[in-house]
Amino acid sequence: MTFLLRLMLVLTIPVSALAAPLNAVPVGDYRPLKAAEAGSVTEGFEASWLAGLAEALGRDIALVDRPTQTDLRIGAVASGPAYYSSDIGALTAAEAGPADWADLAGKPFCVTAESSHSVIVVSRFGGIARVYPSAAQALIGLKLGECQAVVDDRLLLEQIAALPEWRRYNRLLPVLEQATVTLRIKAEDAVLQQQIEQIMASDQGQRTRAEITQYWIDEVAFQAYVLADTLDCH
Repeated sequence: MTFLLRLMLVLTIPVSALAAPLNAVPVGDYRPLKAAEAGSVTEGFEASWLAGLAEALGRDIALVDRPTQTDLRIGAVASGPAYYSSDIGALTAAEAGPADWADLAGKPFCVTAESSHSVIVVSRFGGIARVYPSAAQALIGLKLGECQAVVDDRLLLEQIAALPEWRRYNRLLPVLEQATVTLRIKAEDAVLQQQIEQIMASDQGQRTRAEITQYWIDEVAFQAYVLADTLDCH
């Protein structure tokens, strides 16, 4: 059975059917690789990654907003192993788009809601944030001419830029120093924390994390493709 098939089976099990799951609570507002507006945190990248971790631990994990007990904290936590990390990136039109970050001064840029990148571009370069509910919609905002660049995680945008359907919008602005988002996991229990660290440091743990991340990068690209196709039909 492939990993993604196992993952789909895990995600379809109702939380009520799980026996005393560990509670994982998101910290901070940023949710990377959000493919669709309607997607909730319990259905996206974080839930997929936690399902893979739960399988490796042999324990169930429930992603909850308001728990009676917090076993795990994920997201913008100060310590713990990283399950996601990326530099900030900006994708622009191949020919007529800005060539540098400073060119965004006084210009709109497309960005996903709750992204920490907005503050960086506004404060350092004077850009004007135009906010979208998902990464896919922010990407389409660029194609519609609603902004000069789409600002998101470079990890995502590098792969978007390589796709044939983005050949007219495949210029990446230079890498910014000291502009990285890193999301971590921290367990309240020291023994559990050690188990998680060992799993994530293992070859299998790294492969699983890379596979889940790639799945959601592909999902963002697919949803953007669907949105673009819908626009072309009108």
